Amino acid sequence: MDEKDKLKPEDELIEVSEEETAKTETHKKKDKKKPTIEDQLEIIEAELKEIKDKYLRTLAEMENLQKRTSEEVKRERKYAGMNLADKLIDQLEIFDQALNVKTEDQNFKNFLTGFRMIKDMIYQSLETEGVKLIETKPGDAFNPNLEHAIDTKYDPEQPLNTILEIVKKGYMYKDRLLRPALVVINIKPAEAKTEAKSENKETIDANVA
Repeated sequence: MDEKDKLKPEDELIEVSEEETAKTETHKKKDKKKPTIEDQLEIIEAELKEIKDKYLRTLAEMENLQKRTSEEVKRERKYAGMNLADKLIDQLEIFDQALNVKTEDQNFKNFLTGFRMIKDMIYQSLETEGVKLIETKPGDAFNPNLEHAIDTKYDPEQPLNTILEIVKKGYMYKDRLLRPALVVINIKPAEAKTEAKSENKETIDANVA
């Protein structure tokens, strides 16, 4: 009797059962539901929407970058001559001080007159480029946005926080402050304020008593 004939019926059932199980699993894999055309279209539409959103965001960022760059270039062009103007103003002020020298020599006076004309022509050129003198006068109220107080004095005949003296002129460059005017302002000394407080306190104490 050969080995095949020696197999028990139970063994044959087991072998058949395993074979059937394998076939069933294979059929299940084959019978899995394939995506329909509608499903594929939905997936494609979702991907297209995502790509479109990314494209629009990138486009908006590029437009904003171009606007910022364009504005920066415009600002740089607008204020390109600001540093040069500041340096020229320094030279002109030194020139102006030299022209204010007093002399009785007529020939020297004629030279000074010619140099003043040259100075005025240079300043007119600076005005054309946007330089403008800040009109600060003694007696004006102190403006910290346009003026810088380098010292204080007290004149009881003048209102407090007004300009008593202009040490150096101030200038604007277009709509920017090129340099503030250096001024002396009218401030009441601390000693005077302290004395006034003491007098007020003594008056109050006397009234209470």
